[in-house]
Amino acid sequence: MLHHALGELLGSVADDARWSDALARYAASFRADLLGGAFLASGLDQLAQWGAEFAAHPEVDYWLQSPSSDGAPALLAMGVTPEAARRYATHFRLQDPLWDDAMAQRARLGAVGTWVATDAPVHATRGFRRTEIYSDFLREYGIGTRMFGGSQGASHPVGNLFMSVYRQGDDEGFAPEEVARFRAEFGGVQRAAFLHREMVALRARTQGLESLMEQMPMGLLFFDTAGRLLHANARTRLLSARPESAALRALLRGPLLASTADAALRALFQQSLLGRSGCVELPGTEGGLLLVTLPLSDLAALGVCLRAPGVAWVVLERSLCSEAAVALARQAYRLSPSEADLLLALMRGQTPQDFADARGSRISTVRTQMSALLAKTRTQRQQDLVALVARLMLLAPGQVAQGALPTGP
Repeated sequence: MLHHALGELLGSVADDARWSDALARYAASFRADLLGGAFLASGLDQLAQWGAEFAAHPEVDYWLQSPSSDGAPALLAMGVTPEAARRYATHFRLQDPLWDDAMAQRARLGAVGTWVATDAPVHATRGFRRTEIYSDFLREYGIGTRMFGGSQGASHPVGNLFMSVYRQGDDEGFAPEEVARFRAEFGGVQRAAFLHREMVALRARTQGLESLMEQMPMGLLFFDTAGRLLHANARTRLLSARPESAALRALLRGPLLASTADAALRALFQQSLLGRSGCVELPGTEGGLLLVTLPLSDLAALGVCLRAPGVAWVVLERSLCSEAAVALARQAYRLSPSEADLLLALMRGQTPQDFADARGSRISTVRTQMSALLAKTRTQRQQDLVALVARLMLLAPGQVAQGALPTGP
């Protein structure tokens, strides 16, 4: 049965405010005062190699700024003082019987497994109070007994968890059932720590993007390359609340590459990954909402510098955005009045034939206008036109210089 403290930990992986408190409560569920340390590292060699750096920078946030795919270790919690951590990292680890015990267990497990060691068995038969390390190091900092857990064999570069819980002062030590529970739950704790690390890394990659997206009057979504939604701005969330926006709500709930995702949206996402423009009509919105791809180079033009690739989409409302969009395009690309009228019709979902019928014009005349429109905007298809205009709306008005206009989707 899942202990409620572990369940709370798993439930807080995406919430920075709750994560630290959940870790502290998990330690408290073992009658422990604090976490002595929780680290994600590629293995014990990396943990030992970076020990002095962990001691020099015990602030968790310091270690959670770079993407985990870089292979850098991560400090998830530290309950001891920087001075204590530094002393342990540089000297006392070499004399710690608990570390030796843990390493012996690790050797017995082979390449894959989880181990838990404690320096205070239930009857305290090892005389932990009298060992040199306690009188010279731990007791000085109010530390009584510890449990140390570790795992190995994870494929991710920072997928192995190393973590200790300790009690302040002297006591009877951890009971056998507490040691057994820590061992049984350690895989779940590792999973929570890894997911938390990933969420923080994803946010670091998109630093500044969320605040920018919230300033935009149109809907914006940003996904990582695995199709996971990183952020949907307020306008998108408002649009998804409409009764007819079931497709948009589904898009906000699940990964785009899931087998249950809409096939057209999956295709658009794959197209977006290749840096190609595109747009699709959202099902059920009766021509009201378009999803338009936005190249990340345009985000850079807006002042957002991303550390990792992703996919940005615009949710375009034809009824509200079309006239403003066409006005920008007319000025930027010096469109004639008839070309601007045609572009407005296309933005509203009409076909060239619809436009010709509405104006009483020959289709050949409209096709000539369409060719001129494509030539001036350096696009090749109607959907490229729509995507280009959506990009232009983000970069203007007032921000698109005549010499720095987008030249194609």
